[in-house]
Amino acid sequence: MLRITKQSEYLPVQTAVTVGKFDGFHLGHRSLLSEVLKEKENGLASCVISFSATVDNERSLIYTKEEQRKLCESMGIDVLAEYPLNESLREMTAEQFVAEILCKKLQAKVIVAGEDFRFGKGRLGDVAFLQSLEEKYGYRTVCIPKVTEEDVRISSTVIRELLAEGKIAEANGLLGRPYAVFGEVLHGKKLGRTLGFPTMNLIPSAEKLLPVYGVYVTRINVDGQWFDGITNIGLRPTVDSDQQVSVETHLFSYDGDLYGKQVEVQFIEFLRPERKFADVDALKAAMFDDVKKAKAILEKIEGII
Repeated sequence: MLRITKQSEYLPVQTAVTVGKFDGFHLGHRSLLSEVLKEKENGLASCVISFSATVDNERSLIYTKEEQRKLCESMGIDVLAEYPLNESLREMTAEQFVAEILCKKLQAKVIVAGEDFRFGKGRLGDVAFLQSLEEKYGYRTVCIPKVTEEDVRISSTVIRELLAEGKIAEANGLLGRPYAVFGEVLHGKKLGRTLGFPTMNLIPSAEKLLPVYGVYVTRINVDGQWFDGITNIGLRPTVDSDQQVSVETHLFSYDGDLYGKQVEVQFIEFLRPERKFADVDALKAAMFDDVKKAKAILEKIEGII
């Protein structure tokens, strides 16, 4: 996948383009990306413009920019244009954006947009405006209706609320895939190993939105293979006091060195809130129970699949 970050760059191929922030990478976003990918059959490269605005609040992005790149690549997107939402872009009129960015720089022949898409200075551009410029600039507009799931309008805001409540299954339904944390396995304090539960540790970036602290049933992708496990998100109050948020995962059947590997941890179901136990023995007993419950849940899910 080609990644471009400067507005001055030109693409040498004609494209089908969609535009957005894509921080949730949810079913609504996926409907836009799927439509762009269809145009590859017509000889057009699939292109996504993902605006990169300054993140004001910590833990606000369902998927960080780096994670969005991985997801775009996994779907088969050809070009990811990551434009900073700077003053130059903010001051562009809707027609300037169409003419200079979409058509001139990115050679758009198909523009895919959601029915509520707004763009340009003052947010004056919309789908009807795109359609009005088709003949002038030589492209075709595809309008995608708003996606709903059981009458729930899918949005990143709704998904954030579900994650904050630990409602992983509901959030996953709107995301179209299990919520995940991507990252490099780092060296930890090896506390899990002393408890009989060796773990791999990820330290999520400050902008990554995390679900409510607690223990989750998870599946982990290591080198293209999937493994079952349990994951604790939080501060490990029973055995640690440094107040650093970690994503700590115990894999049920992995035998090997994970340090330095890039992994994906998918969250399947919430087991219990994180809490401080009276002592290490009480924590170990809880972890044995967590593993037992997680295996039963995963066995049931795999049986359905």
